[in-house]
Amino acid sequence: VPDATTRALELRKGSADIADLNSLTPDMVEALAPNPAIRVTDQPGTIIQYISINCEDPILRHRRVRQALSYATDRAQIIHYLLRGQARIAGNLLPPNNWAYDPDIPRYDFNPARANQLLDEAGFPRGPAGIRFHLTLKTSTDETSRLIAAVLQQQWRQVGIALDLHSLEFGTFYADITHGAFQLYVLRWIGANNDPEIFYYVFDSKQIPPTGANRGRYINPELDRLLEQARVEPDQGKRNQLYAQVQQIIARDQPYLNLWYLDNVAVHRARLTNVHIDPAGGYDFLTSVVLEDK
Repeated sequence: VPDATTRALELRKGSADIADLNSLTPDMVEALAPNPAIRVTDQPGTIIQYISINCEDPILRHRRVRQALSYATDRAQIIHYLLRGQARIAGNLLPPNNWAYDPDIPRYDFNPARANQLLDEAGFPRGPAGIRFHLTLKTSTDETSRLIAAVLQQQWRQVGIALDLHSLEFGTFYADITHGAFQLYVLRWIGANNDPEIFYYVFDSKQIPPTGANRGRYINPELDRLLEQARVEPDQGKRNQLYAQVQQIIARDQPYLNLWYLDNVAVHRARLTNVHIDPAGGYDFLTSVVLEDK
């Protein structure tokens, strides 16, 4: 059932027992929760929502601009009002429970004044109507992604960035991002970010598509060297130190704008019990659920 509203209706009338994890909008979840025949199982997850940045773009190749985008993004507001609290702010591609997670990397808390300062330093003063430049953000037709993009459009306008939104059918969207035909796009990593190997897959210069997922064409020889060392280092302690350096570089350069870790939300009929979701958001939990005869 491709339409989220139809999925919600199927659940409500009892012709389905469970919806795909995280496939209903937060508003739909809130609307279904009071139904005595419906249960909502909500657990902290490691799925990360992010914005990838095209580092070859004439505007976005400036590190200060990428940092400014992070400072101009009020993640807490979006989580509270749009996601209904079903997420946690992400400052890193790795989730905090990962063995390689570095808690000491630079943070980009919401700070419009700092964003304006960085944009001025990068050589992009405000022009007519206070606009510094235009950027285009591509999303799929997923409703939540489109709503997030609309909020970012409002937030970034405050620092002089006019954000144009393009919503595309997923096949077209995915073809564009793998071919580098974007300035910015919003997407999620599901499961893959539970292993620090993801840094190699999405940021090493040898992983530019079609080889890997370095879709933003980010190139940093120092990072490449550290990633190669970390991949072959047998000592766990030394690997941890290498990945800490990797995370420091990525936090400084901001090829990704990490947004939040999504909660795993399963909306299901009350007769489906023993629902215990893994943080990675996989479906192994279905092997142990109990379908009661009611």
